[in-house]
Amino acid sequence: MKVKFALLPVLSLIVLISAISCGQAPQSRQEDSAEAAQEACIRHCQLLRAGEIEVIVGDGSRARNHPGIWMLTSEHRPFNVFHNRSAAMLGGGLRGRNPVLEKIDESTCVLKKEATERDPSEIRVVFRAVAPYYLDYEHTVKDTKNRIGEGLHFRSFGWANYTNSPEDPRIHFLSSGEWFRWTPEKHGGPGSTIGPGYIPDEELEVWPENHPDPSFWWYKRHERRFDQPFYYGRFGQMVLIWVYDNPRWLRFHLSPEGGGRSILPGKTSTAWDFEYIIPEKDYEVGREYTFRVRLIYKKYVDDEDVLREVRKAQEELGFETVALK
Repeated sequence: MKVKFALLPVLSLIVLISAISCGQAPQSRQEDSAEAAQEACIRHCQLLRAGEIEVIVGDGSRARNHPGIWMLTSEHRPFNVFHNRSAAMLGGGLRGRNPVLEKIDESTCVLKKEATERDPSEIRVVFRAVAPYYLDYEHTVKDTKNRIGEGLHFRSFGWANYTNSPEDPRIHFLSSGEWFRWTPEKHGGPGSTIGPGYIPDEELEVWPENHPDPSFWWYKRHERRFDQPFYYGRFGQMVLIWVYDNPRWLRFHLSPEGGGRSILPGKTSTAWDFEYIIPEKDYEVGREYTFRVRLIYKKYVDDEDVLREVRKAQEELGFETVALK
Protein backbone atom coordinates (compact mmCIF):
# COMPACT_ATOMS: atom_id res chain seq x y z
CA MET A 1 0.00 0.00 0.00
CA LYS A 2 1.37 3.38 -0.94
CA VAL A 3 0.80 6.21 1.49
CA LYS A 4 0.97 9.86 0.53
CA PHE A 5 2.70 11.53 3.47
CA ALA A 6 1.95 15.04 4.65
CA LEU A 7 5.30 16.80 4.78
CA LEU A 8 4.13 20.04 6.33
CA PRO A 9 5.08 19.26 9.97
CA VAL A 10 8.65 18.38 9.01
CA LEU A 11 9.13 21.24 6.57
CA SER A 12 7.65 23.69 9.04
CA LEU A 13 10.04 22.44 11.70
CA ILE A 14 13.03 22.95 9.42
CA VAL A 15 11.90 26.47 8.54
CA LEU A 16 11.58 27.27 12.23
CA ILE A 17 15.09 26.14 13.11
CA SER A 18 16.55 29.61 12.69
CA ALA A 19 13.84 31.04 14.89
CA ILE A 20 14.09 28.61 17.80
CA SER A 21 17.69 27.45 17.75
CA CYS A 22 18.91 30.74 19.15
CA GLY A 23 16.06 32.50 20.91
CA GLN A 24 17.10 35.57 22.89
CA ALA A 25 16.06 36.51 26.37
CA PRO A 26 14.45 39.96 26.80
CA GLN A 27 16.96 42.83 26.80
CA SER A 28 16.80 46.52 27.50
CA ARG A 29 17.50 48.95 24.65
CA GLN A 30 20.95 49.57 26.09
CA GLU A 31 21.84 45.87 25.88
CA ASP A 32 21.73 45.55 22.14
CA SER A 33 25.37 44.87 21.39
CA ALA A 34 26.37 41.71 19.53
CA GLU A 35 28.23 40.52 22.62
CA ALA A 36 25.17 40.86 24.85
CA ALA A 37 23.00 39.11 22.28
CA GLN A 38 25.46 36.24 22.08
CA GLU A 39 25.50 35.81 25.84
CA ALA A 40 21.69 35.69 25.90
CA CYS A 41 21.52 33.04 23.17
CA ILE A 42 19.57 29.91 24.14
CA ARG A 43 19.85 26.96 21.76
CA HIS A 44 16.80 24.70 21.73
CA CYS A 45 17.63 22.51 18.71
CA GLN A 46 20.22 22.02 16.01
CA LEU A 47 20.02 20.69 12.46
CA LEU A 48 22.80 18.21 11.67
CA ARG A 49 23.57 17.28 8.06
CA ALA A 50 25.79 14.55 6.62
CA GLY A 51 25.54 12.79 3.29
CA GLU A 52 21.97 11.61 2.70
CA ILE A 53 20.49 12.40 6.13
CA GLU A 54 19.28 15.38 8.12
CA VAL A 55 18.80 15.20 11.89
CA ILE A 56 17.29 17.64 14.35
CA VAL A 57 18.45 17.22 17.95
CA GLY A 58 16.62 19.19 20.60
CA ASP A 59 16.61 19.95 24.32
CA GLY A 60 13.77 19.74 26.86
CA SER A 61 11.82 22.72 25.48
CA ARG A 62 9.59 20.51 23.34
CA ALA A 63 6.23 19.15 24.50
CA ARG A 64 6.54 16.87 27.55
CA ASN A 65 10.23 17.76 27.95
CA HIS A 66 11.52 15.18 25.48
CA PRO A 67 15.18 15.89 24.63
CA GLY A 68 16.81 13.78 21.96
CA ILE A 69 16.33 13.22 18.23
CA TRP A 70 13.35 15.29 17.12
CA MET A 71 13.66 14.47 13.43
CA LEU A 72 15.46 12.07 11.13
CA THR A 73 14.93 12.20 7.36
CA SER A 74 16.75 11.04 4.25
CA GLU A 75 16.96 12.49 0.76
CA HIS A 76 15.31 9.20 -0.27
CA ARG A 77 12.37 9.68 2.15
CA PRO A 78 11.74 13.27 3.35
CA PHE A 79 9.37 12.23 6.14
CA ASN A 80 10.24 12.17 9.84
CA VAL A 81 10.60 8.58 11.06
CA PHE A 82 10.12 9.69 14.67
CA HIS A 83 7.03 11.03 16.42
CA ASN A 84 6.56 14.73 15.58
CA ARG A 85 5.77 15.67 19.19
CA SER A 86 8.22 13.34 20.87
CA ALA A 87 11.74 12.02 20.28
CA ALA A 88 14.10 9.10 19.83
CA MET A 89 17.18 8.20 21.87
CA LEU A 90 15.05 9.72 24.60
CA GLY A 91 16.08 8.89 28.14
CA GLY A 92 19.27 7.74 29.79
CA GLY A 93 18.56 10.17 32.62
CA LEU A 94 17.74 13.24 30.47
CA ARG A 95 14.00 12.83 29.96
CA GLY A 96 12.20 15.62 31.80
CA ARG A 97 15.54 17.06 33.01
CA ASN A 98 15.96 20.16 30.79
CA PRO A 99 19.50 19.46 29.52
CA VAL A 100 21.45 22.24 27.82
CA LEU A 101 22.14 21.91 24.10
CA GLU A 102 25.50 23.10 22.77
CA LYS A 103 26.70 23.26 19.17
CA ILE A 104 30.10 21.73 18.42
CA ASP A 105 30.08 22.09 14.64
CA GLU A 106 27.68 21.70 11.71
CA SER A 107 27.41 17.95 12.19
CA THR A 108 27.85 17.61 15.97
CA CYS A 109 26.08 18.78 19.10
CA VAL A 110 25.95 17.93 22.80
CA LEU A 111 23.23 17.66 25.45
CA LYS A 112 24.50 18.21 29.01
CA LYS A 113 23.12 18.03 32.52
CA GLU A 114 24.95 18.72 35.77
CA ALA A 115 24.44 16.63 38.90
CA THR A 116 22.25 18.12 41.63
CA GLU A 117 21.24 17.07 45.13
CA ARG A 118 17.84 15.88 43.88
CA ASP A 119 19.15 14.38 40.64
CA PRO A 120 22.70 13.19 41.34
CA SER A 121 23.79 12.19 37.83
CA GLU A 122 26.18 14.11 35.59
CA ILE A 123 25.38 13.40 31.92
CA ARG A 124 26.94 14.36 28.59
CA VAL A 125 25.49 13.11 25.29
CA VAL A 126 27.16 13.64 21.90
CA PHE A 127 25.25 13.36 18.60
CA ARG A 128 27.38 13.26 15.45
CA ALA A 129 26.08 12.89 11.88
CA VAL A 130 28.51 11.04 9.60
CA ALA A 131 28.26 10.61 5.83
CA PRO A 132 26.70 8.90 4.06
CA TYR A 133 23.86 7.93 6.45
CA TYR A 134 25.09 7.45 10.03
CA LEU A 135 24.25 9.09 13.34
CA ASP A 136 26.66 8.25 16.16
CA TYR A 137 25.47 8.58 19.74
CA GLU A 138 27.71 8.65 22.83
CA HIS A 139 26.18 8.89 26.29
CA THR A 140 28.46 9.37 29.32
CA VAL A 141 27.01 9.34 32.83
CA LYS A 142 28.51 9.61 36.32
CA ASP A 143 26.40 9.20 39.44
CA THR A 144 27.46 11.26 42.44
CA LYS A 145 25.25 9.17 44.75
CA ASN A 146 24.14 5.55 44.68
CA ARG A 147 21.20 5.30 42.27
CA ILE A 148 20.38 1.61 42.40
CA GLY A 149 16.63 1.49 42.88
CA GLU A 150 14.75 0.05 45.82
CA GLY A 151 14.76 -3.74 45.83
CA LEU A 152 17.08 -3.90 42.80
CA HIS A 153 20.56 -5.30 42.34
CA PHE A 154 21.42 -3.31 39.24
CA ARG A 155 21.50 0.26 37.89
CA SER A 156 19.28 0.68 34.85
CA PHE A 157 19.18 3.27 32.06
CA GLY A 158 16.27 3.22 29.61
CA TRP A 159 15.80 4.90 26.22
CA ALA A 160 12.65 5.32 24.12
CA ASN A 161 12.44 5.51 20.33
CA TYR A 162 8.94 6.75 19.47
CA THR A 163 8.33 6.02 15.80
CA ASN A 164 6.15 7.79 13.26
CA SER A 165 3.69 5.48 11.46
CA PRO A 166 5.81 2.50 10.34
CA GLU A 167 3.98 0.12 8.03
CA ASP A 168 5.73 -2.81 9.74
CA PRO A 169 5.56 -2.52 13.56
CA ARG A 170 8.14 -5.23 14.24
CA ILE A 171 11.83 -5.08 15.02
CA HIS A 172 14.03 -7.55 13.15
CA PHE A 173 16.94 -9.34 14.81
CA LEU A 174 18.85 -12.63 14.92
CA SER A 175 17.66 -15.25 17.40
CA SER A 176 19.04 -18.80 17.62
CA GLY A 177 20.84 -18.27 14.34
CA GLU A 178 17.80 -17.16 12.33
CA TRP A 179 15.93 -13.93 11.67
CA PHE A 180 13.14 -13.24 14.14
CA ARG A 181 10.64 -10.42 13.63
CA TRP A 182 8.56 -9.35 16.60
CA THR A 183 6.38 -6.86 18.40
CA PRO A 184 4.06 -7.71 21.31
CA GLU A 185 0.31 -7.66 20.76
CA LYS A 186 -0.28 -4.93 23.35
CA HIS A 187 1.58 -2.36 25.44
CA GLY A 188 3.05 -4.10 28.47
CA GLY A 189 1.97 -7.46 27.11
CA PRO A 190 3.82 -10.77 27.01
CA GLY A 191 7.15 -10.57 25.23
CA SER A 192 7.63 -6.84 25.88
CA THR A 193 11.27 -7.41 26.83
CA ILE A 194 13.92 -9.45 25.03
CA GLY A 195 17.17 -10.48 26.65
CA PRO A 196 20.52 -11.41 25.10
CA GLY A 197 21.09 -15.04 24.21
CA TYR A 198 24.80 -14.74 24.93
CA ILE A 199 24.21 -14.17 28.68
CA PRO A 200 23.39 -17.27 30.81
CA ASP A 201 19.97 -17.20 32.46
CA GLU A 202 21.48 -17.22 35.92
CA GLU A 203 23.36 -14.00 35.14
CA LEU A 204 20.32 -12.04 33.93
CA GLU A 205 18.74 -9.55 36.32
CA VAL A 206 15.98 -10.75 38.64
CA TRP A 207 13.10 -8.36 39.23
CA PRO A 208 11.83 -8.11 42.81
CA GLU A 209 8.40 -9.40 43.70
CA ASN A 210 5.80 -6.86 44.87
CA HIS A 211 7.92 -3.86 43.87
CA PRO A 212 6.05 -0.57 44.54
CA ASP A 213 6.87 0.87 41.09
CA PRO A 214 7.66 -1.88 38.56
CA SER A 215 8.51 -0.98 34.97
CA PHE A 216 5.87 -2.05 32.45
CA TRP A 217 8.20 -4.64 30.88
CA TRP A 218 9.14 -6.43 34.10
CA TYR A 219 8.06 -10.07 34.24
CA LYS A 220 7.26 -9.98 30.49
CA ARG A 221 10.48 -11.42 29.03
CA HIS A 222 10.09 -13.19 25.69
CA GLU A 223 11.23 -16.80 25.49
CA ARG A 224 13.30 -15.92 22.43
CA ARG A 225 16.60 -14.08 22.90
CA PHE A 226 18.68 -11.95 20.57
CA ASP A 227 22.03 -13.24 19.27
CA GLN A 228 23.60 -9.90 18.41
CA PRO A 229 23.52 -6.35 19.87
CA PHE A 230 21.46 -4.77 17.08
CA TYR A 231 17.99 -4.63 15.59
CA TYR A 232 16.36 -2.87 12.67
CA GLY A 233 12.98 -1.45 11.67
CA ARG A 234 11.48 -0.65 8.28
CA PHE A 235 9.99 2.56 6.89
CA GLY A 236 8.83 2.00 3.33
CA GLN A 237 11.91 1.44 1.15
CA MET A 238 14.18 2.48 4.04
CA VAL A 239 15.78 0.61 6.91
CA LEU A 240 16.79 2.07 10.28
CA ILE A 241 19.38 0.01 12.15
CA TRP A 242 20.48 0.42 15.77
CA VAL A 243 23.95 -1.04 16.51
CA TYR A 244 24.96 -1.16 20.19
CA ASP A 245 28.15 -1.28 22.21
CA ASN A 246 28.26 -2.82 25.74
CA PRO A 247 26.40 -5.99 24.65
CA ARG A 248 26.49 -7.66 28.09
CA TRP A 249 24.24 -4.98 29.55
CA LEU A 250 21.83 -4.52 26.62
CA ARG A 251 18.10 -5.38 26.67
CA PHE A 252 15.34 -4.69 24.11
CA HIS A 253 11.92 -3.32 25.13
CA LEU A 254 8.96 -3.02 22.78
CA SER A 255 5.49 -1.54 22.61
CA PRO A 256 3.18 -1.74 19.56
CA GLU A 257 1.51 1.55 20.49
CA GLY A 258 4.03 3.51 22.56
CA GLY A 259 4.42 6.09 19.77
CA GLY A 260 0.71 6.90 19.78
CA ARG A 261 -1.56 7.28 16.78
CA SER A 262 -0.47 6.44 13.25
CA ILE A 263 -1.43 8.18 10.04
CA LEU A 264 -2.07 4.69 8.65
CA PRO A 265 -5.70 3.61 9.14
CA GLY A 266 -6.17 1.06 11.91
CA LYS A 267 -2.54 1.18 13.03
CA THR A 268 -0.55 2.65 15.91
CA SER A 269 3.03 3.91 16.09
CA THR A 270 5.53 1.72 17.88
CA ALA A 271 8.12 2.28 20.57
CA TRP A 272 11.33 0.42 19.79
CA ASP A 273 13.08 0.92 23.12
CA PHE A 274 16.15 -0.44 24.86
CA GLU A 275 17.79 -0.51 28.26
CA TYR A 276 21.24 -0.91 29.70
CA ILE A 277 21.55 -2.90 32.95
CA ILE A 278 24.69 -2.43 35.06
CA PRO A 279 24.92 -5.27 37.62
CA GLU A 280 25.59 -4.19 41.19
CA LYS A 281 29.02 -5.83 41.09
CA ASP A 282 30.03 -3.55 38.18
CA TYR A 283 28.47 -0.34 39.54
CA GLU A 284 30.45 2.37 41.35
CA VAL A 285 29.45 5.84 42.48
CA GLY A 286 31.74 8.43 40.85
CA ARG A 287 32.67 6.16 37.95
CA GLU A 288 31.95 7.24 34.36
CA TYR A 289 29.99 4.87 32.15
CA THR A 290 29.76 5.40 28.39
CA PHE A 291 27.09 3.87 26.15
CA ARG A 292 27.52 4.10 22.40
CA VAL A 293 25.06 3.46 19.59
CA ARG A 294 25.21 3.95 15.82
CA LEU A 295 21.96 4.61 13.94
CA ILE A 296 22.05 3.76 10.23
CA TYR A 297 19.29 5.14 7.99
CA LYS A 298 19.54 4.05 4.37
CA LYS A 299 17.73 2.33 1.52
CA TYR A 300 16.89 -1.26 2.41
CA VAL A 301 18.69 -3.90 0.32
CA ASP A 302 18.34 -7.17 2.23
CA ASP A 303 19.21 -8.80 5.56
CA GLU A 304 22.78 -9.51 4.45
CA ASP A 305 23.32 -5.82 3.78
CA VAL A 306 22.08 -5.09 7.30
CA LEU A 307 24.68 -7.49 8.70
CA ARG A 308 27.41 -5.83 6.63
CA GLU A 309 26.46 -2.46 8.11
CA VAL A 310 26.48 -3.93 11.63
CA ARG A 311 29.98 -5.36 11.17
CA LYS A 312 31.22 -2.13 9.62
CA ALA A 313 29.93 -0.08 12.56
CA GLN A 314 31.49 -2.44 15.09
CA GLU A 315 34.86 -2.31 13.33
CA GLU A 316 34.93 1.44 12.70
CA LEU A 317 33.81 2.42 16.20
CA GLY A 318 35.58 -0.35 18.13
CA PHE A 319 32.36 -1.70 19.66
CA GLU A 320 32.53 -4.76 21.88
CA THR A 321 31.24 -7.66 19.78
CA VAL A 322 29.60 -11.05 20.08
CA ALA A 323 30.81 -13.73 17.66
CA LEU A 324 28.26 -14.54 14.97
CA LYS A 325 27.10 -18.15 15.20
